[in-house]
Amino acid sequence: MRRTFLTFVVTIGVLSICGCSPAAPSYDDVRAETDAVLQSVADLVPEPKEVVPNDSIEPYSCSDPLLSGRKKGSFYTGQWAVFVDDDFDVREFLEKFPAALGDEWHEDDLRVPVNFAQIHLVRDAPRMTLTLEEATIDGRKAIDLLAISRCGTLSEDQRP
Repeated sequence: MRRTFLTFVVTIGVLSICGCSPAAPSYDDVRAETDAVLQSVADLVPEPKEVVPNDSIEPYSCSDPLLSGRKKGSFYTGQWAVFVDDDFDVREFLEKFPAALGDEWHEDDLRVPVNFAQIHLVRDAPRMTLTLEEATIDGRKAIDLLAISRCGTLSEDQRP
């Protein structure tokens, strides 16, 4: 038993020293995680509503110098619009929203003053950011959802 434990500790130590880590998830996996979160958020908006995903956002490199990124892979940006009735109080909905997602999410202050209702949340494991904001899209009242995934590995056919 002691030998097994010692082997385990040494293996973990060697892996951490050499910088080895578990294989990165695939881009498809991080996209599915992100879309699942967006769907759960959209499900929390009461009826009547219309949910419109934006499927035109391409993968973005995690190593982009503008982001000070050094990681391999690409992240997924999910952006959905949830259209609501004109009398829906988006500000009140967003004030109560963090409690509806649970303890794994925490609010992060972006320290950018805006004149519309907005909330920015972060989940540490697996890493994801989520922003909800009041919007008018094509003249319709909406909640704009923006979620950014952790890094995932693109397959050869997904690479630009």
